[in-house]
Amino acid sequence: MKTLFIKQHIKTGLKYFGKTKRDVQKYHGSGLYWKNHLKQHGNDVLTIWSKTFDDHTECREFALAFSEIFD
Repeated sequence: MKTLFIKQHIKTGLKYFGKTKRDVQKYHGSGLYWKNHLKQHGNDVLTIWSKTFDDHTECREFALAFSEIFD
């Protein structure tokens, strides 16, 4: 089971789109730019959207389409 999510930093408004197998509420993300942003501004983040998938192919297709639409 995989979860796609969008996190938003409370103070700066920066958003991060990611994927995890972990608990999405506890997981902050692992992107290099995002992690550096959190180091600089703190771990004050909200999960503003999430969607869980059982099927890997469906998750991948959704993520690619989502990324394409929202750049």
